[in-house]
Amino acid sequence: MEITDTETTLALRLAMVSEQLTSRGIVHPAILDAFKNIPRHYFVSNVSSEKAYSDQPLQIKAGQTISQPYVVALMLSYLDIYPQHKVLEIGSGSGYATAIMSKICKHIYAIEVYQELIEDSLRVIQKLNISNVELNHSSAWEHFNEGMVYDRIILWASPPRIPEHIFDSLKEGGILVAPEGKSQQYVWICTKRDGNIIRKRKDPVRFVPLVQGSVHEIDRNM
Repeated sequence: MEITDTETTLALRLAMVSEQLTSRGIVHPAILDAFKNIPRHYFVSNVSSEKAYSDQPLQIKAGQTISQPYVVALMLSYLDIYPQHKVLEIGSGSGYATAIMSKICKHIYAIEVYQELIEDSLRVIQKLNISNVELNHSSAWEHFNEGMVYDRIILWASPPRIPEHIFDSLKEGGILVAPEGKSQQYVWICTKRDGNIIRKRKDPVRFVPLVQGSVHEIDRNM
């Protein structure tokens, strides 16, 4: 059945923004506008509309999750993205955060290790007529888009330690936001200044682990 955006889902989405985001201190106008305009239920079609807009992470394919709306908004507020920015997204998953960011920044180069998630998210992104996103089947442990540097980088899965080579893709003055850790995870804001990485620990979080290895190794083990 074709998924549509109705008055009911719009009302649920606006309530989500009001009750889960603005009431908890998310104030960036571009982030709030993006959350108001991107239908989350398109990205989790296996649950009811009410659950799609609930304040919780939800299971998607390949044992992955779509993050809680507040956590997505919080991390994007730390990322401090603007219309001129090019963003590297690692672990695009359902594509929901990708779509949110597409309304705020210039271009997103997104990578995801699970091909089925790329296919699902691409269908929704095309349905929403989003044209500034490039989805790629790759992993954080490979030389993705080698030689390119980005204004902002964000990870949606937690490595034990943020891989050092990822910082090579961060512009001078750029910001990387990522969860880090195993049993105890925190969000880190990492800024590149004079070639050095300045790290600042923020909130405790719970993300799926960042899958290690190349996509060929991961595909072979599935």
